[in-house]
Amino acid sequence: MYLALVGGKVVTPFREIKNGTVLISEDKIYEIGNVESVIIPENTKTIDVSGHIICPGFVDLLVHGGGGYGFADGNTESYRKISRYFLEHGSTYMLASLHAKPEDQLLFDMKTLSDFIKENPDSNIKGIHMEGPFLNPELKGAMNETYLWKPTIEGFLKLWEASDGLLKMMTIAPELDGAIEVIREASFRGVVCSVGHSTGDYEVIVNAIDNGAAHVTHMFNAMKPFHHRFPSVITAAMLRDELKIELIADTYHVHPAIMELLLKVKTPKGIILITDSIRAGGMHEGEYHFSDQKVFMKDNKAFLADGTLAGSTLTLNMAVKNIIETTGTKLTDAIRMASLNGSKVVNAEVGILASGKQADIVVMNNNFDVIYTIVKGELVYEKKFS
Repeated sequence: MYLALVGGKVVTPFREIKNGTVLISEDKIYEIGNVESVIIPENTKTIDVSGHIICPGFVDLLVHGGGGYGFADGNTESYRKISRYFLEHGSTYMLASLHAKPEDQLLFDMKTLSDFIKENPDSNIKGIHMEGPFLNPELKGAMNETYLWKPTIEGFLKLWEASDGLLKMMTIAPELDGAIEVIREASFRGVVCSVGHSTGDYEVIVNAIDNGAAHVTHMFNAMKPFHHRFPSVITAAMLRDELKIELIADTYHVHPAIMELLLKVKTPKGIILITDSIRAGGMHEGEYHFSDQKVFMKDNKAFLADGTLAGSTLTLNMAVKNIIETTGTKLTDAIRMASLNGSKVVNAEVGILASGKQADIVVMNNNFDVIYTIVKGELVYEKKFS
């Protein structure tokens, strides 16, 4: 049985095929081309997507929650709700993010989440991004300072073992005593180490790169401002090609002019759009919580009582829209930053439309609202219009 998406603008994401067709067989893409060139077999379910955008499913490497639920809830019902919320917004591959907690609680969260991932291989939750717990309290952001851990290999190994190998990324401040040893150990085990919540200077970050660091968590946030005599994480992130950077493109965390600067310096090859969404994402304005702290949500901004931004309420379809509309980024580049780039970071076989590739696909209208989400060739979400 085939499934065909017919008549849309196909974004591979390297180029656009106007008036294109994507033919899916089982869980993979079978053929892509313009409508005239693709012969649709009999017994094919055909969906007319004329006027819409067909692109790879989005890959979100940092997401704490959404739709009123958080990955730190420690229960499978929350995981399912979050999974569904993001499928409705086009994220077909996610790393569930946990934050610092007391040791017994964090190890429980890690194990409960890893068990869920193993037991639900078809879920869009594919691994864990541990944001912490080895962070610098001077730049803790919305993290609860009392829950931060001092970096030790022993502490990391407890997290690693509780994750049963599903710990894919870890945000860490490399200037802390013991952090370089942890980065080296984690990198040796295949964990992508990401610099974040860090006061580290340029030399510290370069040393971290040599010991395995390859990524930067939510660029410009929870790091020292740019300074021309005292280079730090920002300078290293922009200058060193070894580092890929995450960008929260909600226009609050990073001003559009700075996003435009990043695009010139890092180019779309080096930027990964993320949400850093918390449970307030998709919810009404009001009071929520993050790491046992009150979080307020107003005008789509989530913040602590002192005004500190506390994650976001973003979805990746809106991140694509924002970066296109505020910086003039090409559609192909915006889609690439929301799909293929993140896929490459974690060595996932998704994020691109081509014959033989896994059929994780999103269809959006010209306002970037998600109309259909397809995972492994299965239609898992269809927008209902009233």
